[in-house]
Amino acid sequence: MEITLPALIEQFCATKQIEGKAVKTVSWYRDCLLRFVKHLDDDRLPSFTLENARSFIASLQEQENKWVGHPRNHEQEGKLSAFTIHGYVRALKVFSSWLFEEGYTPQNLLLKLKKPKLPEPMIEVLTDEELEKIMSVVNPNCFLGARLHIIVLLLLDTGLRASELCGLKMADVDLNRGVLKVWGKGNKERIVPFGATTKKALLRYIATWRPEPLPGVDTLILSTDGSALTYWGLMHIIRRLSVRADIPRLHAHLFRHTFAVRYLMNGGDIMTLRLILGHTSLEVTQKYLHLAEEHIKIQHNQFSPVDRLGIRTKRKKVAS
Repeated sequence: MEITLPALIEQFCATKQIEGKAVKTVSWYRDCLLRFVKHLDDDRLPSFTLENARSFIASLQEQENKWVGHPRNHEQEGKLSAFTIHGYVRALKVFSSWLFEEGYTPQNLLLKLKKPKLPEPMIEVLTDEELEKIMSVVNPNCFLGARLHIIVLLLLDTGLRASELCGLKMADVDLNRGVLKVWGKGNKERIVPFGATTKKALLRYIATWRPEPLPGVDTLILSTDGSALTYWGLMHIIRRLSVRADIPRLHAHLFRHTFAVRYLMNGGDIMTLRLILGHTSLEVTQKYLHLAEEHIKIQHNQFSPVDRLGIRTKRKKVAS
């Protein structure tokens, strides 16, 4: 019996799970690859070719709507972003390498499949005014407000990824030392510090507002019924916050960007920042150094002491 692509995809995902890839990452691989199979309308291995992969990527680039068939987001008009297309190419290439390594194909069939060039937009971190607007709509004196308050402080004070925040367990919080034990990408553990203000808010949330957890639940941030707050639940909370604070561009990762840039602007060093953020490569962290330098330049342009004095240079007349 000829093995099918969906069966191979399940084997591939099982391999990645055994290698320690996050559940979210494995699910993303599966979704990308099964969408490719759906595009082929042929689930046999011989249909996995460079030509068909290029045809699939071209169809994604021509697509007029996004979130098609997404289980949580409503379909919207608009092209898929270059980052989304880049992700599909990456998933196909990783799968192609696995097929070759496992002996299912005589060579890496997608070796020549090129990733689209990604734009390099300037990340505009949250301003002081925007942060004030966010905090002004958060009421820490009720369950939902207290939970939102600690979510915002943790994201802004530690640079945690959304999935890392949702995965924090009570045992991962060391209030005496002021640090968190975080399990990041690749199931790698790191220690992340937090400040005195966040510590005070954590103590208050845990002692006063954290509900009784359901049996077997030990995560720090909980839903109203005592179950663990999910990633998509957190996304929904941040989306509501963006509406209330009137900051449409607000998303969870923007807090991470803001933390990184402000950490450097406040005198932090890039090597320590790399460890806090959990980057495996300094090259990834380096982009925040450029952003911090750019923001310092903007700040100087706005608050230059000499420019604000309005000093005018008087020219001496040269005798003829």
